[in-house]
Amino acid sequence: MKQKDNLSAKERNEFLKRQEEFHKKDKAFNKRANLDFFLYLLTVVLIALSIRLFIFEPYRVEGDSMVPTLLNSERLFVEKVSYWFDHPERGQVIICFYPDEKDTCVKRVIGLPGETVEVRWGVLYINGVPLDESAYWDDFIYNDMAPYTVPENSIFVVGDNRNVSKDSRAPSVGAIPYERVVGQAHFVMWPFRAWRDI
Repeated sequence: MKQKDNLSAKERNEFLKRQEEFHKKDKAFNKRANLDFFLYLLTVVLIALSIRLFIFEPYRVEGDSMVPTLLNSERLFVEKVSYWFDHPERGQVIICFYPDEKDTCVKRVIGLPGETVEVRWGVLYINGVPLDESAYWDDFIYNDMAPYTVPENSIFVVGDNRNVSKDSRAPSVGAIPYERVVGQAHFVMWPFRAWRDI
């Protein structure tokens, strides 16, 4: 009798066909095969969800509040792990939830806990010193803001497009607690022609 490895193409096809017909009649085999496939699929889904929830996720920019740094409809790569061990730093672009809101937004960290933020004569001040924002903002801020001290375990965030951004300057928003920070935006990944580091 020929070994399976030495079968001709025709014999191999016939062997596989009979094997398939045999398994179709074997309910225990089918049940086990279906269970194995379900467990495999469940594992893949759980891994994908875990990565998205705890490690990184894509984010879509909506609106013009971060122009020129980020444009409407661009997609970002958002990393979540670093903030498990450290807190956001000034200048970082983050994804966060505003108080009492379910939708996330993208903003830049400006003020840190204990610092006093103020907007006077179109310029943003930190502890009375003008903040150098030339890397992402070179215009006049229209509305002044009285001095505001950032609470502990919170950050003050502002959109790069200062005059069209709803951010921590608004009384309804204020400082963002650390637990409302989702992660840090690292680079634009879509569209491909606009790929760049943030």
